[in-house]
Amino acid sequence: MSQPQSLILVTGASGFLGSTVVHQLLEAGYRVRGTVRSSKVALVQEGWADYKDRFEAVGVDDLVAGDFSAALKGVSGVIHTAAPLAGRQDPEAALQVAVEGSLNVLRQAEKAGITKFSYVSSVVTICDMDKLGGPGGNDQTWNSVTREQAIAPDVNAMVAYAAEKKFSELAVWEFAEKHPHVDITSVNPPFFYGPFAPGFRAPEGNISSLSTNAFIYQLLNDGQPLAQLPAWVDVRDVAKACVLALSSSPASKVGRKRILLSGEWWGFKQAAEYLSEVRPELRDRINKAAWNAPPAPKSWVDTTRAQEVLGWKATPWHDSLVAAVDSLIKLEKEWASKGLTPK
Repeated sequence: MSQPQSLILVTGASGFLGSTVVHQLLEAGYRVRGTVRSSKVALVQEGWADYKDRFEAVGVDDLVAGDFSAALKGVSGVIHTAAPLAGRQDPEAALQVAVEGSLNVLRQAEKAGITKFSYVSSVVTICDMDKLGGPGGNDQTWNSVTREQAIAPDVNAMVAYAAEKKFSELAVWEFAEKHPHVDITSVNPPFFYGPFAPGFRAPEGNISSLSTNAFIYQLLNDGQPLAQLPAWVDVRDVAKACVLALSSSPASKVGRKRILLSGEWWGFKQAAEYLSEVRPELRDRINKAAWNAPPAPKSWVDTTRAQEVLGWKATPWHDSLVAAVDSLIKLEKEWASKGLTPK
């Protein structure tokens, strides 16, 4: 088991989730090495300057063919959060990066003697997208998306994303079967939101850099279409699961650790009503479409394994919402002070 003071490698350390994982590890007493694109090393290193030599950013530009040997030196556990963003790449290329990128990190970690590996997948792997709003799967099921559908020229971005996550996770579990000495945990969250970590550095004025918090930002901007997302979880709770997995009992004792996560489900109407009460100064800028949004379906994601194996517990949805909104408003003000308008 990885213990505080151990050195943990976090891939995708500059991202919304990756930076939250880094923060929780540092706060728990771990030392952290984070991989980012070479162009971001200085910026990310600066973001965690308060932790001095307990954090180190290293550049790895190619997940599929990159050499992680130096980054893995002295490491006792890996948390792999890096992944292609939906709709940002050619579908076939994105699928290859998702699958081969995860395997590249995993193979090199095993070669380096590392036996604790947390992998971030998604709840979209367990059932088809049109069933996410109701009982559609569990930790033994998979969506039906095929490789052929995933690489079609006109493929929907979310279908491509579901395929990337599915085939990447399947490859990870195939590796696990052949290398039982590597204790792997797959953390499968829905869309996550919440506050940005102290060391997070978003490209200034770029809304798409806000990751899934951009969906929350839509709530604060009238006229923007609201994404009807069936499931949510606090980004801090996802990071918590990744960190807890490092010290969890091995799969040989508790079985395959495919851990489904979900917070309380809520709709934008609930969010608008609650936000107008606790942040009345924002009431006039709440997206008018939110007041007529449909109610959220009842949560069906079974998080029993997360509770039993990791001792995991979800943050109340309203606490997550307010934390996300406050963080977005703070970032918006920082951009405004520099004369930047979010785009």
